[in-house]
Amino acid sequence: MSMQKMWNEKFSREGFLYGKEPNAFLAANEHLLSPKSNILMLGEGEGRTACFMALKGHVVAALDASDVGLDKTRTLAKDMGVEIEIIHADLSEWRSERKYNGVLTSFLHLPEPLRTEAFSHALDTVETGGYFMGEFFSVEQLSRDSGGPKMPELLYTLKSLKKIFDRDDVKIIRLEECVDHLSEGSGHQGDAELIRVIVQKL
Repeated sequence: MSMQKMWNEKFSREGFLYGKEPNAFLAANEHLLSPKSNILMLGEGEGRTACFMALKGHVVAALDASDVGLDKTRTLAKDMGVEIEIIHADLSEWRSERKYNGVLTSFLHLPEPLRTEAFSHALDTVETGGYFMGEFFSVEQLSRDSGGPKMPELLYTLKSLKKIFDRDDVKIIRLEECVDHLSEGSGHQGDAELIRVIVQKL
């Protein structure tokens, strides 16, 4: 099954699978972004964090492979009275000529080598002084039932992410593994094994 088909099936369920509130980690670090930043949300799904960022005054584009998820992003944006640019694209084919002040993502489940390719390209699109921020499930999440895929190749390690961000034009601000409680719709509920990253483009 293709990733697009899988996510279309997930997002076709009634309501918002991960709720309408933003990802807590990304929301808590929104203050790092300059006012009215130009932001790209990678694998944004149903638009919860994109709409939050737009409410904060940022100019936001939401990219996802799921057209069903993006339809929900449009609906949520309309309900919240914000504008979101919609980009329907598969990350295996995505190439951007545009630059952003921030690229943000949460629980984007990518295998290698696509993960390295997509994140490296995302870093290339970040303006000097801008940020890449993300929250992901660690491989340790396999033992928990609070969310996330049950395929190790779609989960993350500190070592694998450090390798991606080990670049001369990138400063790692935060790269850590932790356990925290998730309460994001019906899809993410309970204590989870997480990896969080914040890097700044030099």
